[in-house]
Amino acid sequence: MFKKGLLFVMLLTAFAFGVVACGGNTTAPAPGGQAPQEGTTGGDATNTEATSLYNANCMACHATDLSGGGNFPSLQNVGGKYDASQISAIITNGRNGMPAFQGKLSADEINVLSEWLSAKK
Repeated sequence: MFKKGLLFVMLLTAFAFGVVACGGNTTAPAPGGQAPQEGTTGGDATNTEATSLYNANCMACHATDLSGGGNFPSLQNVGGKYDASQISAIITNGRNGMPAFQGKLSADEINVLSEWLSAKK
């Protein structure tokens, strides 16, 4: 029972961070840091649209540097495991506790994130 309560608190906290991070259409990083810099995790970290989308929708769970933590997986080398279409499917439909972003992000936004993350090898 304790584990279920802890899981509920963790999910509620993640949801709260997500709501706060999605509070506006700003390109500034969410509180707590900036998106990964070029060369730190691979891929095109200069893509401002991708980093802005990551900051607003992913960073609360997957960390500023994509390292994840706790029950949240690292995305630092996700492109070595999944291609862009597989990453797109995960973002769209959710998986293993990750919520689906279909309806929250447009298909174009999901594509931008998927392409950016697939370059992280």
